[in-house]
Amino acid sequence: MYESFFHLTETPFSIAPNPHYLYMSQQHNEALAHLVYGVGRDGGFVLLTGEVGTGKTTVCRCFLEQIPKDTDVAFVLNPKLQVEELLATICDELSIPYIGDSISVKDYVDCINGFLLRQHSQGRHTVLIIDEAQNLSSDVLEQIRLLTNLETHEKKLLQIILLGQPELQDMFQQPELRQLSQRVTARFHLNALADEEVGPYVFHRLTVAGAVDPRAMFPAATIKRLFHISKGIPRIINLVCDRAMLGAYAKETRVVDTSILSNAAKEVLGYDVYSPTGKSPFFRNKWLPAAIGGGAGALIMIMVGLSYLYGLSGRDSIDTAAASPEPEIQTVSPPSIVSEPPPPPPSFNSTSVASPAAPLAVEDASGIEALSLAQAFQRAKHVQDAEAYQDLFAAWGIKYAPADNGSACRYADGLGLSCLSKLGSLGSIKHYGLPVIIRLFGAEGEERYVVIRYMDDRYADMYLGDSIQKVDLRDLDSYWRGHFSLLWKKPPSYHGPMHPGTIAPLSKWLAYHLDVWENNPTPSAGRSTYDTDLVERVKEFQRLVGESDDGVVGTGTLIQLSRRIDDSIPVLKVSGGDS
Repeated sequence: MYESFFHLTETPFSIAPNPHYLYMSQQHNEALAHLVYGVGRDGGFVLLTGEVGTGKTTVCRCFLEQIPKDTDVAFVLNPKLQVEELLATICDELSIPYIGDSISVKDYVDCINGFLLRQHSQGRHTVLIIDEAQNLSSDVLEQIRLLTNLETHEKKLLQIILLGQPELQDMFQQPELRQLSQRVTARFHLNALADEEVGPYVFHRLTVAGAVDPRAMFPAATIKRLFHISKGIPRIINLVCDRAMLGAYAKETRVVDTSILSNAAKEVLGYDVYSPTGKSPFFRNKWLPAAIGGGAGALIMIMVGLSYLYGLSGRDSIDTAAASPEPEIQTVSPPSIVSEPPPPPPSFNSTSVASPAAPLAVEDASGIEALSLAQAFQRAKHVQDAEAYQDLFAAWGIKYAPADNGSACRYADGLGLSCLSKLGSLGSIKHYGLPVIIRLFGAEGEERYVVIRYMDDRYADMYLGDSIQKVDLRDLDSYWRGHFSLLWKKPPSYHGPMHPGTIAPLSKWLAYHLDVWENNPTPSAGRSTYDTDLVERVKEFQRLVGESDDGVVGTGTLIQLSRRIDDSIPVLKVSGGDS
């Protein structure tokens, strides 16, 4: 989005737990050392806790990159499971075969114990990592404790690492969990970054993303403001900085000043980060709004009196100013995840102004009548994206009513779909190959949302009102600024981009569906490790479909794979065929 403007190779402030962006502060080094030390011990528990967004998962990902080759890892991302579900998940992660869904807890434990003994006989170690462990129930915690009883005469067979929020430490202080607490061999609590660490953290991420002079992009005053806003929480730093760089891009400046940063914080976080009371400074003193309002009223009365006395002609403008509401702080919510630049002032020489005098239709070479964009804009009925999502869901064969179903993206999530909003070109839309909502702007900045199901180099089929109309795209640049939204079918195990070497359930989904795409007669889910062989298969697929062949499995790669093998996914028809 803004990467090329700042001469970056990738987005520097993604909140995905990418270990390559981990800023190794002193406490992050210590946290990583505790994980490495804990795994080197003979069994037991290792606890890594920290506030939300302090980087626990990222530290763990970094740890996984350093784990010895003779170690097998089971990574449980969703701990809200029953005992049987947890044991089945461990078996899946370690590729331990079991038959049926109704086997007993003892059967699962016997399978796991047999696997651990075989691995031990071959000189291999096994580690179980559970993220968000504060959500574990007492029954599941007790079962996990019992798993540490699997041992030989010399050592425990299973090492367990628990990642969680501070309340996980409190759970281990409960009397009924004292046996569990006594088996903890290493504990570490990850705090927020200190004031002097925020600048190096920001500069580190920018440098990894390819920035030449990151200090010039975020001056000292901006870094100081950033600490006060974020309180040193890395995830909040990432969210605010990402939106701030987008704001700087919209203003065509490569310096993120305090004003841009403050606006970004308001969009992402609201006023809670600005004052201890959680309110805007304007409202901290209850008498201040009333005093200002009273003073403004008195001033207006004086001006109106003077206008009457001296025959001035400014009464209308004074009344208009008095009636104008205070500008509201706009917060961005899905799927509109980017802030649009302000609409350009109307050009009196422009041929794109929507008016009754604008051409209503043109004919293509085949004689089929097509609407001009001016006419299409006039006929478009959706003034909010929520309304347009009704048409987009209809393209998927799904009925959606905003009043009944609530937020479009939350509704989509419940159906196994996900919203994606992007800035791009018509080429980007064709590449994704899915029906899209595009946002159009009129001459006065008014907005309309339309859905596109078909597109070629000149024409598109747009949902206008209750019908689909053929529309000429020649004036598109006068109405469209590149924003589009779509729905895509998200794999159940997708939690963010998967990098080579990652251990995640998504690798199983990926291996199976690549087998289907490659016409393998016996598709197999494989292991949970995104290993070298699977990475090479992904790179080959990425090259064939026009994605960057970096081996990183993100939204683009998953969309390209899903729509090629799943007939239930509607495709964007391009030049008479699928893209």
